[in-house]
Amino acid sequence: MTQHGILKVSLASPEIKLGNPLLNVEPILNILNHESSGLVLFPELSLTGYTSGDLFFQLDYINKTNEALSKIMNGTTYQGVYILGMPLKVGDALFNVAVVIQNKKILGVIPKYHLPNSKEFNEKRWFQSGFNYELDTVEVLGQTVPFGDMVFKDELHDIGFGVEICQDMWAIETPGNHLSLSGAHLILNLSASPETMGKQTVRKHTVLDASRRQLSGYLYTASASSESTMDVVFTPHKIAASLGSLIIESSLLDPKEVLRVDMDIEAIRYQRRIDSTFKDEQNGYTQSTTKVHVDFFTNNDYVFERPLNKTPFLPKVGDKESLLIANQIQVQGLVQKIKHLGKPKIIIGISGGLDSTLALLVAHQAIKKLNGDVKDIIGVTMPSQVTSKGSKTDAILLMEKLGITALEIPIEDQVKLHLESLNHGGSTDITYENAQARIRTLILMNLSNKHQGFVLGTGDLSEIALGWMTFNGDHMSMYNVNAGVPKTLVQALVKLHSEHNYQDIKDILISILNRPISPELKENQKTEDVIGTYEINDFMLHHLLENGASEEKLSFLVRHTFGLSVEASDLYAKRLLNRFYQSQFKRQVMPEGPKVLRISLSPRGDLRLPSDMNRK
Repeated sequence: MTQHGILKVSLASPEIKLGNPLLNVEPILNILNHESSGLVLFPELSLTGYTSGDLFFQLDYINKTNEALSKIMNGTTYQGVYILGMPLKVGDALFNVAVVIQNKKILGVIPKYHLPNSKEFNEKRWFQSGFNYELDTVEVLGQTVPFGDMVFKDELHDIGFGVEICQDMWAIETPGNHLSLSGAHLILNLSASPETMGKQTVRKHTVLDASRRQLSGYLYTASASSESTMDVVFTPHKIAASLGSLIIESSLLDPKEVLRVDMDIEAIRYQRRIDSTFKDEQNGYTQSTTKVHVDFFTNNDYVFERPLNKTPFLPKVGDKESLLIANQIQVQGLVQKIKHLGKPKIIIGISGGLDSTLALLVAHQAIKKLNGDVKDIIGVTMPSQVTSKGSKTDAILLMEKLGITALEIPIEDQVKLHLESLNHGGSTDITYENAQARIRTLILMNLSNKHQGFVLGTGDLSEIALGWMTFNGDHMSMYNVNAGVPKTLVQALVKLHSEHNYQDIKDILISILNRPISPELKENQKTEDVIGTYEINDFMLHHLLENGASEEKLSFLVRHTFGLSVEASDLYAKRLLNRFYQSQFKRQVMPEGPKVLRISLSPRGDLRLPSDMNRK
């Protein structure tokens, strides 16, 4: 049901029969008794069908609806929370309500507030709005239960949810807005929605915007196509969104009776703790709304319904536009910096690796955009005795093909002389590695003085996060266009360039993409042999920086997503967090650079941490 702040929810649309609610008991029980989710959401008026018409007026119909509810409550073996839609008679008034149930107990009844009454909708003919009656409780099957807006809360697991019904989502002032501010992490919508061309897209964007605005998860399910087709056709559209992003959406061409989804509640809580606007608006709401206790049980054998996204920093397959926008952010950031500095020359170290390649392509585009001379880009390759032939060859070819000013300054003798001055002894230790990086930076900085230019940095967000950079070596520059780009996105952007604006150098770019990632500071050095794969590290960085995942949760997510053992997953999580927090001193003085994703490691922006913290 729940583990590590993740709650499994089922969205159901049973095939119902109009005219006799008792005939709908079996299809609902068949769903409930086969579910292991923590919560099951059924559609609006799911006990009767939305299109029952004037049958809603008949007492026999109302009584049979209550009898159907009783049979479901007494007949189910399901232990979680489930929500059914039904007409409820209160005195001589009739309400369209959602009934929240767990373990034969009705926990609360929520009325529909906004009743559509135009075109094909005639709800005010049958129902009263929840706005019109000030009732705190109602009687249902002999139980006195809360009535109205309320937040259902599992205090142990810190999971809260609220409920709204169909049209309530479309209103200017929605119940869900107030419920979110009152502590509901999830908003659940029971709906019955006639389909028309284009409405599916509008519906989806409405759900997405609600989840973004409310900093919540939003779960929507609609009635099955078994509703009356006398004048309109209903479809079982199901949508799950969180924090403005779509998690999953059912296909209207291939409808499913049940759609299960994993909702990361801790990610929602984390964003709410960060967002100052939400906290400002929340003031006064948390105490004023009725709270009702529910229980979600921990399942230590939790299984995800579908694999998590292994590359969360990348857009969906086929989404070239997002990659082009990421590139545009880099280019525009550099264009503005160049204009501000009076169009100086750009000095950039070219290693033949991914990061310097991307930075060079961005610089090339920026100069072109300014109608400048690409010779104002001074690329410098600085081979040492451990530089591979392939890297050096690609670096030289890349500069030649782009037509920039190309320099080759070997550093082997300078490194040797420097280390001798330190009485180093000749070992290939960390001093040997960092001496190369710092001498390269010294050369670039002094070239910038000579040519009245500035040094363009190349290190990416993943390296900055893991501290995989030499302090005052490749760590330092005057502006870093890759500071907001994680390694997996660097790879995607270089690949995009090879297929888009730079097809004439595609062979060089593919060669760079295919080479093992390495700083080439020692023989046969491969970065991922030391720090693990960038794919897994970027996956964890996303869940750490976007969702606030703990070490235990990171290991859990890695284990389930990449199929690693407990030991290997634990190592990945521990190593990432150790390197991340130990490297804050490097980030405190990192150069400027544009933010590309929703996260940034800039000490002037998203990440404010002391460098002398102890996170062991």
